[in-house]
Amino acid sequence: MIPAWKIRRELVRVYSQFLGLPHHIASWPARRREPALREAHDRDFDRIVKIFTGAIPLGKKPAIFLIYQPNGIAPSTIVTLDWLHAHGFSPIVVANSPIADSDRALLLDHAARVMQRPNFGYDFGGYRDALRLVDQAEVDPEQLIILNDSVWVPMAPDVLTRMQAREDADLVGLLQDEKVIHDNRGGTPSDRLHVESYFYLFNRTALQSEAFKTFWRDYKMTDYKPHTIKFGELGFSRTMAAAGLRIDALSKRSIFLDQVVQQDDDFIALTLKYAAYGDNDLRRQGDKLRALPRTAPGWRAEVLEHIRKCVNRKRFNASFCYANDRIFGTMFMKKSSEEIFSEMRLQYLRAVRDGHLPPPPPEIGVEMAALVHRQFPGFRSEQPASGSI
Repeated sequence: MIPAWKIRRELVRVYSQFLGLPHHIASWPARRREPALREAHDRDFDRIVKIFTGAIPLGKKPAIFLIYQPNGIAPSTIVTLDWLHAHGFSPIVVANSPIADSDRALLLDHAARVMQRPNFGYDFGGYRDALRLVDQAEVDPEQLIILNDSVWVPMAPDVLTRMQAREDADLVGLLQDEKVIHDNRGGTPSDRLHVESYFYLFNRTALQSEAFKTFWRDYKMTDYKPHTIKFGELGFSRTMAAAGLRIDALSKRSIFLDQVVQQDDDFIALTLKYAAYGDNDLRRQGDKLRALPRTAPGWRAEVLEHIRKCVNRKRFNASFCYANDRIFGTMFMKKSSEEIFSEMRLQYLRAVRDGHLPPPPPEIGVEMAALVHRQFPGFRSEQPASGSI
């Protein structure tokens, strides 16, 4: 007899594919035109891509920072640029949206270059164009950073120092995603890995490798997001690994799970208290466990199993912000509107408010709190009364 969990999984998979079918069909005419668009983009690059020289010299450690901020430059963007420069990097801002003259002037005060380009190809399209700029400038980098503004970074000042300390790696990211094979045991990790693409640090070995150069030379920009993910984010990590480059990340699900089981009951209880789910079944399970006293038979084992199943279905850093901070430190925070990331930001600020986690940098904290208040109007940043959110 087929297990119920497998039937549910297949139904969800088929339903998701069904929901995506209209977009897939509707995008077909545009995708057919993309080869011609890519050719025109490269042919007319010097005309359609505008490059401005900033106040910071373009040195041997460029940092490509892709932004999409059509409504004005966020203060946290300047924090990120100054942080990169303080660590010896020359920021190259790639704007995938029009920016006002005043915003461009502000960016130029904190960057080596500002590139304004058509919004074609998402982040990987912008990365590719910026690497072309670096190549044309004949910089010959010793190190190179690629990041985008889908995350707030740095949440802690030592993030980059920790990445640079991984001297045995050619490519270092903030988080390694480890795909899970779903089964009736709550999921089994597979060997399908990739480094999430919102922050990469490369050493000279990676930058000089034929695999790196060939990937970006041959990469086909696309406005079809599933292909950007498949051939961009996933394809890049796997191409680099297949070429023998050493890939690492500061945080991984496997390490998270190994560390959680070694913690005391106070740690486990706080991990559960500030959990985010983005899934009603997992949320109900969490509510039941929170209602149990720690003295209940098997409480610890049940909570640890719940944590394991959650992080085999969702991002560990999003699901359990308290444990993630205590184990790895909060290095970044996603801005995504997905339900689990919205809940994550709420729970993170609750933990900060309650004194269980350190606060973020002020500019990031203000922006994050404003977003949380819009999504959860009942949330109060100050110390709550008993029973409040």
